[in-house]
Amino acid sequence: MTRHSSACALAVGIAAVLAACSTIKTVHDSDPSADFTRYRTWAWISDENLIGPKAGEVPVSYVSPLDEQRIRRAVEADLAAKGYRKADRAEADLIVSFTVGEEEKTRVYTTPSAGGYYDDFGYGGWYGGSEVRTQQYTEGTLSVQFFERESKNAVWVGWASKRVSRSDDSDEVIKEAVTRILEKFPARS
Repeated sequence: MTRHSSACALAVGIAAVLAACSTIKTVHDSDPSADFTRYRTWAWISDENLIGPKAGEVPVSYVSPLDEQRIRRAVEADLAAKGYRKADRAEADLIVSFTVGEEEKTRVYTTPSAGGYYDDFGYGGWYGGSEVRTQQYTEGTLSVQFFERESKNAVWVGWASKRVSRSDDSDEVIKEAVTRILEKFPARS
């Protein structure tokens, strides 16, 4: 492999890793004793904003009220598509809530540098060392929680995490995150 092809392969590999880092990762958990065949309706836990600071608190990070509206619309659309009907809180089978958070992270990685030596026969070392780099980024997390209204027990929770940037299209990221979170949520028969 020539130096040029090694450098090209390395550049393609780094691009693939960076692209993978911007994907949405999801996880969910559910109560194995929850009987989802009984649930038909749902309601929000509150009509008030769910992602703002509490009274008197200084916000650590700012989440737009528009993003809250986007999250609510995306969850409502996904649950309707799964056959659930939005109801009055006092009558709903499930109570739905969500939280949003962010964490500053540091990624440390090494990149091998092409190099080495060659003897008279074209053989030699291929490894020229490596360079250690760091990258700081913000990872945002959206969690959607479902509680059984009667028992008040959590029955299903899903999370989505993604490296976020100010250049992200909030509407598209939120729609994709909610879709991915609720992908495994049981649909009505």
